[in-house]
Amino acid sequence: MTTDLVAAGRSLALWLVDEGRWLDPAVLMEGLGYRMMSFGLPIHRLTVSLRVLSPTVLAVGATWKPGEPTEIATYDYAERDTGMYERSPYKVVHETGKPLTIALDETPDDRFGIVPELKAAGYRHYCVHPLRFSDGVVNALTISTRDEAGFPPDFEAFLAEMLPAFTNVMEVFTYHRVLKGLLTAYVGAGPAGQIISGTTHRGEVTRMHAAVLFVDLRGFTALSVTMPPEDTADLLNSYYDLVVPAMTDKGGDILKFIGDGVLAIFADGEEGPGAACVRALSAAEAALAAAVAHDAGEGPPIHFGVALHHGEVAYGNVGSGERLDFTVVGRDVNIAARISALCSSLGRPLLVSAGFKDLVDERTFSTCGWHDVRGLSDPIEVFEPAPQ
Repeated sequence: MTTDLVAAGRSLALWLVDEGRWLDPAVLMEGLGYRMMSFGLPIHRLTVSLRVLSPTVLAVGATWKPGEPTEIATYDYAERDTGMYERSPYKVVHETGKPLTIALDETPDDRFGIVPELKAAGYRHYCVHPLRFSDGVVNALTISTRDEAGFPPDFEAFLAEMLPAFTNVMEVFTYHRVLKGLLTAYVGAGPAGQIISGTTHRGEVTRMHAAVLFVDLRGFTALSVTMPPEDTADLLNSYYDLVVPAMTDKGGDILKFIGDGVLAIFADGEEGPGAACVRALSAAEAALAAAVAHDAGEGPPIHFGVALHHGEVAYGNVGSGERLDFTVVGRDVNIAARISALCSSLGRPLLVSAGFKDLVDERTFSTCGWHDVRGLSDPIEVFEPAPQ
């Protein structure tokens, strides 16, 4: 049977690097599982665990069982502190770089945290195989069976043929996920997509129409002088936790944190400028409502002003040499920033431009007067929305 399984492992490796590498990970795991079963292998559960670089996610995993859809899960940093990993077979494999096979019937429940769960589901044997990536990171594939006899003697020969190809496919998948995730975290979802698609040359810009939102934290300079750096960072993070979810929940792209300021855009897209402005206004009001709720609790109050404008922006790369920034520039971005400064001087939490107001038919606004602003030759009129 060894020759047959070796040949089967080779054929599976060819499938992985030919067809499998184009598949969604959930579909790939399903194809892998059923193909292994077609070779007569007693496979009743497959999981893969992949460590990723992300501000919020520690690892991603996929679990496949015959007759069930593949489950995709993410594991955040909080789970690192539960002790789950310390009691996991993964830890042994990560540290040794060697496969681990467990006869569950002969293994005490307290040996690994997952043992009672596997026994309760009827599994008899469980193995963890390392997937060593080119950067030295060790990830893992687990295989479980309910067969009392366990895996056949030539199973390792089969895996020796198949696992290198599977590892390569998983590394490419992980690389793309990490690339997209990190770019999204640092430059926003829209710019991340642009960069990945090839918009990387300095001067490449796309003109677009969008609602521009600018948020500015009030009194931050004075606070930062008196607060320790750690407390200053905590304050900024609390402020961003109020602002950022409100923007992203309404489809906004957070393009930049500028000190204590936040720049976001809401692209017109197919919905048109009116709908984009409504989303931006809803996001601004949600952020301000979150700040009110925050100030009712413990900790220092957080006050900020939000400015909204609509216009044309240039969206793309600026910088020098190989150090570039992906951002929006243009007159209308500057207007939003100048209106933000008026929020502070006028003592208003939310101000919009005349152009923005005219695009939001379902709301009423009251004028806050005409004002000279730096960089513009003519004064501008600003408005605040009436309470709903």
